[in-house]
Amino acid sequence: MKNASIRLIMILALMVSAGIIITQSYWVRRAYTLQQTEFNFDVNKALSKVAQDVMTLKEVQLPNYSPVEKITDDYYVVQINVFVEKEVLQHFIEKAFARQNLVTDFQFGLYDCMSEKVNYQAHVQVAGGDKKPAELVAFPNIKRENYYFGVYFPNRQQLLVSQMSIWFISSAVLICVIVFLGYLLFIILKQKRLGEVQKNFVNNMTHELKTPLASIQMSASVLQHEDIIRKPQRLRNYADIILKESTQLSAQVERVLQMAQSDKGKMVLQKEKIVWQDILLGVKESFQNLVDTRHGTITLDMPSAPVAFYGDRLHLTNVIRNLLDNAIKYCEHSPVISIVLKEEKGRIVISVADNGIGISKKYHKHLFKKFYRVPTGNVHNVKGFGLGLNYVLSITRLHSGNVSFTSDLAKGTIFTLSFPCLS
Repeated sequence: MKNASIRLIMILALMVSAGIIITQSYWVRRAYTLQQTEFNFDVNKALSKVAQDVMTLKEVQLPNYSPVEKITDDYYVVQINVFVEKEVLQHFIEKAFARQNLVTDFQFGLYDCMSEKVNYQAHVQVAGGDKKPAELVAFPNIKRENYYFGVYFPNRQQLLVSQMSIWFISSAVLICVIVFLGYLLFIILKQKRLGEVQKNFVNNMTHELKTPLASIQMSASVLQHEDIIRKPQRLRNYADIILKESTQLSAQVERVLQMAQSDKGKMVLQKEKIVWQDILLGVKESFQNLVDTRHGTITLDMPSAPVAFYGDRLHLTNVIRNLLDNAIKYCEHSPVISIVLKEEKGRIVISVADNGIGISKKYHKHLFKKFYRVPTGNVHNVKGFGLGLNYVLSITRLHSGNVSFTSDLAKGTIFTLSFPCLS
């Protein structure tokens, strides 16, 4: 599947997911609003019945207006114009609430506006008596003529939420489904990326292995001629080619095997006491001819005192070789490479700076991933498996070190290795 198609699918999936979440949120809010409206209607109907019962009991004329007034979502007042006993009022309220199926705790109090004080106040537990009753609310003093009582619902919010449990469950299930589908999409994209990486790796490895094999085969075919014996110099040249190419082929295979062992945690380091100056000098000399042929320079800045370390000479040498190899390969003109060795703050620091093509910042976070190679468009003149920097990171970490780098496009790159000093 093409990248454009995958991006389109991702955009559509995100849009559909966002639409589903927005729609579900809208209906949850709407359901909550309807629950609030229904609760308010039931409370009004129940309290109107309480007012009617009280006035009938006290033989007071019923008003021609609604005696119930909603002060807040949790607090209502009811005009009754007559004193009523606490037990009687509580009985009427409980009876009316039961009729409207209002199963929730409430508080009530009777106000005498003539004396401007609460005659009594109580908390009634309806939804079970095990939990601790809420503290009595300080009923506000609302100016009204004659008597009225107030009712406060301390658990109104919890009641509405409990009545919407099915909505919350369905929303949670929906979110889980969306997250699961998102995870599946992530896995699919990851597998696609790994497939592309594997394809690129196989192509690069095939090219890397075919080149020395082709040279070996050509040299072997030349050596099969009978008259080659009479030309010892030519014989020696082709034998050197076979040795050089077979060594390169062996090194490529060994690099892949080492990375496989590193993945399985089976890489065994042959640690010994080494001197960093010896390793850096050896690597510099091995690359000097190649740099000279490209009219470049390698400078080496090291302290005069030996910088000792305890590590695997072969792997640490390969780490520095990888960095120099990249510095030369990714330079479009004469390479200028600087290697600096120093000790600071209890660490051994080695930096390799070049004047190469540099690395765009958008690729920095992927640089040490296995098989990853920075895209170079249609340029295919740089060989490699995408294992070098991953190998550098793995070996450095196995020696309790760390790797960092700074790089800007067209301005070169500086890789810095840091190891603990030998105690």
